[in-house]
Amino acid sequence: MPTKVVPTVAQSGPRKVKRHRAKKQNPEPTSPLGVLLNHEIPQICKEHNLTLEQVSNPLNKVLNDSELRKKYNRVVESVEILKYSSNGEGLALLPHPEIPGGKQIAVVPFGMPGDVVTLRVFMTKHTHVDTDLLSIDKSSDLRKQDLIRCRYFGACSGCQYQPIEYEQQLEFKRNTIVNAYKYFAPRLGVLGKLPEVGKTVASPLKYGYRTKLTPHYQLSRHEDAKTRPNFGFGSKGRPSWREVPLREYPGEVMDIEDCIIGTEIVRQGMKNERARLESQAAKGEIKHKGATVLLREDTRRNKDEVKGSTDEMGKLSILEQDDKFKTCVTDNNAIVSEYVNGLRFDFVANEFFQNNNSILPKVIDYVKSNLALDKSGDDYLVDAYCGSGLFSISCASSVRKSLGVEISAHSIAFAKKNVELNNIDNCEFIEGKAEKLFEKIDFPKDKTSVILDPPRKGCDEVFLKQLAEFYPKRIVYVSCNVHSQARDVEYFLTETEKGKDYTLESIIGFDFFPQTHHVEGVAVLSRKC
Repeated sequence: MPTKVVPTVAQSGPRKVKRHRAKKQNPEPTSPLGVLLNHEIPQICKEHNLTLEQVSNPLNKVLNDSELRKKYNRVVESVEILKYSSNGEGLALLPHPEIPGGKQIAVVPFGMPGDVVTLRVFMTKHTHVDTDLLSIDKSSDLRKQDLIRCRYFGACSGCQYQPIEYEQQLEFKRNTIVNAYKYFAPRLGVLGKLPEVGKTVASPLKYGYRTKLTPHYQLSRHEDAKTRPNFGFGSKGRPSWREVPLREYPGEVMDIEDCIIGTEIVRQGMKNERARLESQAAKGEIKHKGATVLLREDTRRNKDEVKGSTDEMGKLSILEQDDKFKTCVTDNNAIVSEYVNGLRFDFVANEFFQNNNSILPKVIDYVKSNLALDKSGDDYLVDAYCGSGLFSISCASSVRKSLGVEISAHSIAFAKKNVELNNIDNCEFIEGKAEKLFEKIDFPKDKTSVILDPPRKGCDEVFLKQLAEFYPKRIVYVSCNVHSQARDVEYFLTETEKGKDYTLESIIGFDFFPQTHHVEGVAVLSRKC
């Protein structure tokens, strides 16, 4: 059979140019970007009598017109930083390149309220622009450059507040909580149900507190395979005002030798892993294009139990401190131990456990003081989202019975093990289904407190409705995301029928992460008699 020949058709006319379309941003509402787009940008517009149209950018045009892009991506001088975002970045207004009388809202990493700076716009978005801080032309009264202890500050994405006096850091974090409730619980403010946010509780350690770090590396096809890749943390922007080793693009890995907010043994672990990576590169033995390395502090009372990372000579790094032996574990699945108020907690190294042990006793004491305790000692505690049992075990001595509830069978297994390790006989744990978390609990409601410590996304409506039906005397809500906490508290108090019987008694922050923008919030709710 003869082969069928298909004639080719010659293309005529110019080749079609592919046009770019901007993706619509739809972040989780309580994430930093969600807070910026939905609350902080409208707030700036309101304060400066601007409409959203006056601060908007024609993003699709900018993406497809190189000349217009040059007009937008530019250097701007004499820009005053107005305030901090919830993410610890400066916010400023720039003259709009096209709209007469309009402004652009600029996000400025490492810009401090009151600074006057020169910046470079490098990315245009619908309602704001991302910038690099090129120079600080006039320093804010708040800025104290001599406080900076890390040579990577101003490029590394880890810390934001190093040039700020610590008391002022605490006040900025208090203001983050105030704004969170203003943005996500406005009805409580209108109804007069918001208490004054208390002063943020300081961390005993301002540096050297992090018991977990996760540096990473990324191999580039343009690099010599036998050259150690950068090992450290992501960069922030492309600043030229700090002389630090920096890759070309924002977000890429910086080469960081030491992280001074890590504990001493974790910092030693970072040195060990850096040397190991260098040795592997020299031998061409790096198997992955990139990886994140876990560095987790492990504390033991018995030296024979210690496991951890070794130095380049294969020697195990051990730090003896307060009759305990500390090592840095790099195995994600290793079982590690931490001691809090004399109690031992075992958990898997890559799973969640609070990363600043110096402040944990303060938090636990505060939580205890807000439980439904009476003189008879006949009280009960439910620890929802109990994890490996930190709060339920730590507070067991203050109540008749403590019960931890989790949907994760894996976490429950460790919580039960931790009860045995600490010889506690009035604390139990049960695995509960998400939609029926309180079903098996028959504690007397008038003598029961509930502790909540959910992940960053907070609680869902199903859980909050169950909590209202459970009807405990008091609720202590601990959160690493005060925005989702504020949302949940308002929903509980205004949208659940029995939740309307409760009062938001107090709100306070705890500084788990000094030198950064992060703040942990604790809200206490009490049922009206």
